[in-house]
Amino acid sequence: MLRPAHVMETDPNDPTKTITREMTEEEYAMHEEAQEQMDLDLGFERHQRNVMLTDSDWTQYAEDNPLPDEKKAEWATYRQTLRDRFTDKTRISELDPWPNPPS
Repeated sequence: MLRPAHVMETDPNDPTKTITREMTEEEYAMHEEAQEQMDLDLGFERHQRNVMLTDSDWTQYAEDNPLPDEKKAEWATYRQTLRDRFTDKTRISELDPWPNPPS
């Protein structure tokens, strides 16, 4: 990861202006820790997956589903890929890209 070198903050002499200064080692360490915690938080990614699964439920469970069996199978594969995206993964940086839904 590229190390951030500067911080923008309010000028203590003029609150209407900002200044740029070098990041201290302590600030950089705090930044690194925050990045680490964000990489470990899969909650939002799982929420997005659940939304995609919910949005595609109709392709598998609707009794009046007009899709041919071939398309139903494509959607089933897509949905399984969404589930498998998190298998053995503990970090966002380890996740594969989101699959594309069938057309």
